[in-house]
Amino acid sequence: MSGTHLLIAAVIIVFLIAFVITILLMNASAKNMISTNAKLVENHNTLLERNKKQGNELQRRLSELEEQKNVLVEQKAVLEEQKAMIETLQRQQEELAQQLKQDTQDEVTLLRNHTRQYREDIEQTADMTDEELMLWLDQKMDETRLFRDSSLTLKTMAQTLGITQKRLGGLFKNHAKYGSLGDYLNERRFLMACRLLREEPHWTIEAVGTYAGFGGRRTFQTEVKRRLGITPLQYRQSQASQPSPSKKGEGDG
Repeated sequence: MSGTHLLIAAVIIVFLIAFVITILLMNASAKNMISTNAKLVENHNTLLERNKKQGNELQRRLSELEEQKNVLVEQKAVLEEQKAMIETLQRQQEELAQQLKQDTQDEVTLLRNHTRQYREDIEQTADMTDEELMLWLDQKMDETRLFRDSSLTLKTMAQTLGITQKRLGGLFKNHAKYGSLGDYLNERRFLMACRLLREEPHWTIEAVGTYAGFGGRRTFQTEVKRRLGITPLQYRQSQASQPSPSKKGEGDG
């Protein structure tokens, strides 16, 4: 083989070696790039996963904040309602205080007037004869209808009318017709009951007795039968066809 051929062969061999080396280097570079890209992809995926987790955590915190916001809104509404209630209560308290003050003043005025009237009544009745006092008492009964209180006592009656208990008790004790407060009150109740039996046909017998001041239906029936010899119902039936007499007063029969 000539020198030229050897040179050509050597050049080819060198070229082939260089080509192979180039291919190997390129292959190594490609593998390195692939490895790098794989790492980049892996890092990218890791970053995406982390971002996804962070997004979920952020969404969760946003949901919690939204719930807290709703709770705060509800609490604010409750506080506003409580504030309104407190303001209303304060206003009512002020109104009640004013009303209490006014009522207290009215009570004091009434008490003073009652005390003054009580003294005047005591002075007025002190010099009355028993006959005059009985007429005065009848007038007071017509005005106040105290006899309608089934639990009325001598003490309460004396205090209400402005007369001493001793004088009032003595009046009945010395009276030929009554003899006691109970006799007097029962007569006033009886007279009113008879008027109601005549003028209020739709009232029940029990309602009439209770309104007039009798403690119960049996007491009422007994009192009417003792005085008239008939029951309240029989008295009403007997009066149904008769014209009602003119009224003499609220307590008259």
